[in-house]
Amino acid sequence: MSEPVSLYTIKRYITDSDADFQRRQKPGSMFGMFQDIAALHASNLGADVNWLYTEHNLAWILMRVRVEIDKYPVYAQDVFVDTWPQKPRALYDRDYQIRDMDGGVLVRAASTWIIMNLATREIKRDKFLDYFGVETDEKRALEKVPGRLKPIEGAELVYEKIIKFSDVDYNVHTNNAKYVDFLMDAFTVEEHRARTLRAIEVHYVNETSPGDVLLFRRKIIDGKTDYLECVRKSDEALAVNAMFEWA
Repeated sequence: MSEPVSLYTIKRYITDSDADFQRRQKPGSMFGMFQDIAALHASNLGADVNWLYTEHNLAWILMRVRVEIDKYPVYAQDVFVDTWPQKPRALYDRDYQIRDMDGGVLVRAASTWIIMNLATREIKRDKFLDYFGVETDEKRALEKVPGRLKPIEGAELVYEKIIKFSDVDYNVHTNNAKYVDFLMDAFTVEEHRARTLRAIEVHYVNETSPGDVLLFRRKIIDGKTDYLECVRKSDEALAVNAMFEWA
């Protein structure tokens, strides 16, 4: 294992599959990058996904993420992706940024994770990890970090989707980045062409699995803000809710 570090950086290239019809990196791709580098850094800090599972029957579970986009990475661009954790507590906060090759910050994000017992589905609330004693950087990528997001009444159905093979990860649950793609699909191409997403905050509430039918609902808050939610059709359980902020 490489020497534990407080700030972890990887270099990425924006590929065809990362880019949308305007050649900008899709938010779902950003969430995927953040997920990947979080796993790499957790391994570097001694909290590897496989070690948690095989030795303790535990798993990292993403609770909420806020992403603010200052400037979109674009197709065929090389970027750096950085991540760093906050001091461990019952919840594990982790921040991110995407930078251009000159070091300019393009995208900033903050997330909150938990460690869950896979047998009991209980949150491990003690300070389970100390990151090998690595000094954590207390700076935050965002001034506004994700807090609680209460459901908003009056959201109207946009579409429904059945969860299938390509939507789930190795836990056989819908992947967090996939939800972002699903939420983006609640808007038409014309709506995406007419305005630019500048911030997205997503809260993950209940897991969904293959065969689940999900209902995606949307409520316009004002001309620049939309509330979205995803509920499981069988029991109306809230799976995900989100706020989209546009320019």
